[in-house]
Amino acid sequence: MSLSCSCDYDGDYAWYYIPPDDYSILSTKRRRRCSSCERLIDIGATCTKWLRHREARDDVERAIYGEGDAEAIWLADYWMCETCSDLFFSLDELGFHCITPSENMRELVKEYAEVWV
Repeated sequence: MSLSCSCDYDGDYAWYYIPPDDYSILSTKRRRRCSSCERLIDIGATCTKWLRHREARDDVERAIYGEGDAEAIWLADYWMCETCSDLFFSLDELGFHCITPSENMRELVKEYAEVWV
């Protein structure tokens, strides 16, 4: 996906995410891979945590997880290294609010430099 100042929401996504407000420290038992650049993040390193969820897909899942807001099925979190997080927060401050955690932040910054500078 390329940079855009507006979000085209059609309501039919495989999963949704909650962007981080601030940095955190990776405190898991194992290292995690950055969702953007795919480098390993060491335990104790500064990073960001992206919460992910999806909607129930059928009646069985609705019966298990409930209706409405309660039917959110939480997925494994995405993690972003400090460098990619810095780039994400910079792009977000510039008004690009529809960046997903799986996009390559370095490529988006290159695109920004080519188009906007």
